Amino acid sequence: MGMTRPSYRHLILFLSCVGFMISFSLRSAFVMTVTHTSRLEEEPDQPFGEEQYFSREGVSKVYPDSISEWRSLRENYNSSWPEILKLKHSATRKSAESMFYSGCTVYNSSRDYNSEYGWSESVQFYSVYYLGMGPGYVTAGYILSKLSSHHVIAVGFYTTAVLHLLLPVVFTLSGPGVMVMRLLNGFVESAIQPAIIAITKSWAFQGEESMFLATTLVGTYLSPALSNFFVGACLCYISWNASLYILAGLLLVWGILWHLGSYNSPLECPHLSNTDLQRYRTEQNTGAKGNTSKGRKIPWRKILTSKPVWAIWVATANKNCNLAAVSSLVPLFFKEVYGIQAADSGLLLIAPFVSNSATLLLSSYISDRLIRSGKLSTTAARKMMQCTGALGEAVFLICVIYVPDWRLAAVCLTLAQAMTGLCFPGFGCNTMDLSKHYAGAISGVCMTGVLMVFAITGIASLLPDGSQKWITIFWINAGIAAFSCIFYLIFASGEVQPWGVEEGYEENGELKSLVSASNGHKKQTANTDYQTENLHEIEKSSR
Repeated sequence: MGMTRPSYRHLILFLSCVGFMISFSLRSAFVMTVTHTSRLEEEPDQPFGEEQYFSREGVSKVYPDSISEWRSLRENYNSSWPEILKLKHSATRKSAESMFYSGCTVYNSSRDYNSEYGWSESVQFYSVYYLGMGPGYVTAGYILSKLSSHHVIAVGFYTTAVLHLLLPVVFTLSGPGVMVMRLLNGFVESAIQPAIIAITKSWAFQGEESMFLATTLVGTYLSPALSNFFVGACLCYISWNASLYILAGLLLVWGILWHLGSYNSPLECPHLSNTDLQRYRTEQNTGAKGNTSKGRKIPWRKILTSKPVWAIWVATANKNCNLAAVSSLVPLFFKEVYGIQAADSGLLLIAPFVSNSATLLLSSYISDRLIRSGKLSTTAARKMMQCTGALGEAVFLICVIYVPDWRLAAVCLTLAQAMTGLCFPGFGCNTMDLSKHYAGAISGVCMTGVLMVFAITGIASLLPDGSQKWITIFWINAGIAAFSCIFYLIFASGEVQPWGVEEGYEENGELKSLVSASNGHKKQTANTDYQTENLHEIEKSSR
C-alpha cells in the first residue's frame, strides 16, 4: 500500500508558522540592535543615579550584582564622586568580554556602531511601532472583507522585509526617519495576524481550532528564543546590522513561498484529498466562501458594541503589553540595572519565550480536550485559562522588581511568560467562537488593544532615569494583567453571537447548529456517521 498523502492544511500550518517566526524575529533583531548601539549612560545627578551607575558595563565587574549591595557600598565608599565619574567615563566603551560569547570581534571595531540615541529615543522607536498597529488593525478588518486573507499575509511579509532591509541605513542617518519607518512597519504588519486567524478558521477542522491557531502563532512567541542567539552572534562576530539584513532576506523568500503555496479557503485549493474535501464541505456549509469574511457585509456597529468583543480587547491589550515589555524593554532593563550587554540579555530571554510557547501549546491541547469531552463549556474553558494565566503573570512581574540579582530576575520573567501562555486558549481563540464568518474582522477590532502598548512605552520614555522607573513599569504591567482577568471573567463569552451569522443563514438552522458547536457539548471528532448526517441536513435545507 502507498503512503497516505499528508493533509494540505499541514503545509498551510507550516508555512504560516515559519513566516510568523521570521517576521517576529525581525522585531527582536531591531530591539537588540537599538539596545546594543544606544547611549544609555546618564550623569548621576538625579534619584537612583548612583545605583544606576554601579550597574554599568565594566563597573558591574567591580561591584556585586545586587542593587541593595550597590547602595551599601556607595554609603561606605570613601572616594570622592569626581573619582567615580572618572571611572564611569572610562567604562563607556563596550567591553569585549561577554558572559555567553567568547571574544567578540565586533565591539569597538569598524563593524560596530555607537549611536547618539538615549533612553527616551530608544523607547520611542518601540512605541511608535505600536502606534502604527492600532489604526492598522481597524483597517485590516475592512481589507479582509475585500481581499483574500492569504494575499494580505503575503503583502505583509513582503513589505516588512523591504522596510527592514532599508532600516539600518536610515538608522545611521535620521532618528525621525526611523520613527516613520517603524510607524509604517507597524501599520503593515497589523494586517497579518487578523488575516491568519481568518485562514485558521477556514482551514482548521471543527474541534481543532485552538490547537491549529496555537501551532501557527507559536512562531511569534518562539521566534525571540530562536533568534536571540543568532542576533547576539551577529552583534559579536559579523556586524551590528547583519541580523536585520539576513532575516529580512529570509522573510522576502518566505513571502514568495507563501504566495505560491497558500489558498484563502480549502474549498479553493486544487490539491486537497477527497477525504479532506468532503469533510470541509460538510463542516463549511457556506459555499465557496468557506469561513472567510471576503465578500460579506460586516456588522461593524454590533461588533463594536458587543461586551464579549470588548472582553477580548482588554485581554489582547494585556498580552501585547506583556510581550512588548519583555521583548522590547527588558533588554534595556538588563543593560541599565545589571550592566548586561544586548547580546547577553538576548540569551537570557530564550527561557521566557520557550516556556511561553510550551505552555501555549499544552494549554491549547487541554482546552480543546475539555471542550470536546463536554466537561467544560467553551465559555468556562476560555475564562479559566485567561484568568489563571493573567493572575500568575501579575504575581511574577511584581517579583521581578524585588529580587536581588539578575539570575532571579530572569527566573521570574520566565515564570511570568509561562503563565501568559495559558492565556492564549482563553482570549486568543475567542474571536472564532463569536463568529465563524467575521473572525478576521473581530480580531482586527480586538487587536487595537495594542494601542495600550504605545501608551505604556510612551509613559516609560518620559519616566526619570534611574531604577525607580523600572518599578513603575513592572507595576503598571502587573496591574493591567490583574484587571484583564476581572474584566474577562465578567464579560467574556464562548458562544456564537446573534450578529455572528450572515443574514439569511438562520433560515437553514445554521445559527442553532453553530451555538451548539460553540458550547462544545457532546461534540465528538468527525467520523463517517457525522459526515453523512450533516450531508443529509445540507441536502434537506437546500430543497
